Formats: sequence, C-alpha cells, structure tokens
Amino acid sequence: MICGNCNQPGIRWVGPFSNLTHTECPHCGGTNCQRDEQLEQDEPETETCGCGAKGEVNYDDGTEVRYYCYGSLPMCSP
Repeated sequence: MICGNCNQPGIRWVGPFSNLTHTECPHCGGTNCQRDEQLEQDEPETETCGCGAKGEVNYDDGTEVRYYCYGSLPMCSP
C-alpha cells in the first residue's frame, strides 16, 4: 500500500494478528492514510501504430510490444 500523505510505499497493519486495528506509515507516522496503488487514468493511453494509425493501446503481450489498431498488417494485430 502507498501512503496518501507522503506517497511512500510500505503501509503496514498494526495490532495483534487476530485483531488488526489500523494501518500506519513507517515514513511519516500517518494512520489509515493508505491509497490505491494504481490510480485510474482519466485519459486512455494512445500511441501511433507501426502502420501509422493513432489509437488507444489495446494489447501488450508482456514483451513491451504493443499494438495500437486492428489493421490487417502483421504489425497491427497480435
């Protein structure tokens, strides 16, 4: 979890394992200040495909090769 006050990772639960009472930031001492690690993006990620079309990123095969359109060229489709 990430601290909403100091933006540092490492928020931890405090209390006995059977009765965790709150979270605490080891960096700034804040309590119950965690926030989502991934904030929702307002704008979709867009890039230019190898074929020249610009569009929203729609595929990532884990090798950082991304495809940006659904054209019929090999560079467009996974």
